[in-house]
Amino acid sequence: MKILEYKLHGTNEGTMAVPVWAANGGHYYNPDDYTMITANPDTTEYYVPDTLTELTVAELKTRQVALHAKYPMQKRNDDDEMEDMTDAEVEAQVDAWVTANS
Repeated sequence: MKILEYKLHGTNEGTMAVPVWAANGGHYYNPDDYTMITANPDTTEYYVPDTLTELTVAELKTRQVALHAKYPMQKRNDDDEMEDMTDAEVEAQVDAWVTANS
């Protein structure tokens, strides 16, 4: 699996859409630079831009922990209330996402 960072593409209708080559896009939005993450196959028979940033799992974790510091990710606690996740929980969530998409 390739972990790729990308931006939405503009459409002729004036909206934005996930690029057609993003196999599993729309994950881990970064509001600072408008990027998202997609999990793509290692090899494809279709065009994928070679100008994209490819991340390792460790780099994705670093990206997400940095975003979490600015925009805390939350979870429901036992009292059904929202609370901020810990850095370790953010990293565990990334691991779960990688496993589910590998």
